[in-house]
Amino acid sequence: MLRTAHAVVMHQLGRRGGLHVFRVFRRKLDPSAPWHFPAQYDFGVLTEAETLAECRDPALGLSEGAVREAYRRRGVCIGARKAGALVGYVWFAFETAPHLHSVWVKVPTHAIYRYKAFVRPAHRGKGIAPALYRFADRVFHGQGREEFVNCIATHNFASITASQRSGACTLGYLGYWQTDTGFRSFHSGAVRRFGLRFYLASPRNGGPIGRTRDS
Repeated sequence: MLRTAHAVVMHQLGRRGGLHVFRVFRRKLDPSAPWHFPAQYDFGVLTEAETLAECRDPALGLSEGAVREAYRRRGVCIGARKAGALVGYVWFAFETAPHLHSVWVKVPTHAIYRYKAFVRPAHRGKGIAPALYRFADRVFHGQGREEFVNCIATHNFASITASQRSGACTLGYLGYWQTDTGFRSFHSGAVRRFGLRFYLASPRNGGPIGRTRDS
């Protein structure tokens, strides 16, 4: 009941008032930690060509221009496949990452930012999203980064659960207020000290990749 009320209030604040609030999670890179990966699924880094090919499937929510821009910024996409078909993916960024409506994220130099995760509805509830997050540890190990960080809308309970299942802990909160005439971001003390920032910028080559739901 309380979750439903919170979701309704936050949705209306965002839609009508331009106020968006997010919970920030962090997790140390630990490629040696044991993790159970779902059987019958293969996890791996997707090349630019592979990801562009998936843009033909509208159910995945990928656009060619935004994918090209993500790879131009050294972005990494990790995918999960079953019998060769892509069933889920997650994006990671080293410096900056798109959010929504010309709002971007500045990533601190010691961290990797996780954003836009998606799992097809038929494959949700199998632990694929947390497995994607944990597979990333072995991908980024040795690249000079210490931990992952991501932000999730406070009323996106499915995504919060997936992040917690991967071992992430709450760092703090950040958000922004955006209208036709202004933009203002705000960060809790721990997030500010960490160095994660929302800022307003003009998107290029198709803009942000978009938002979908974690599972």
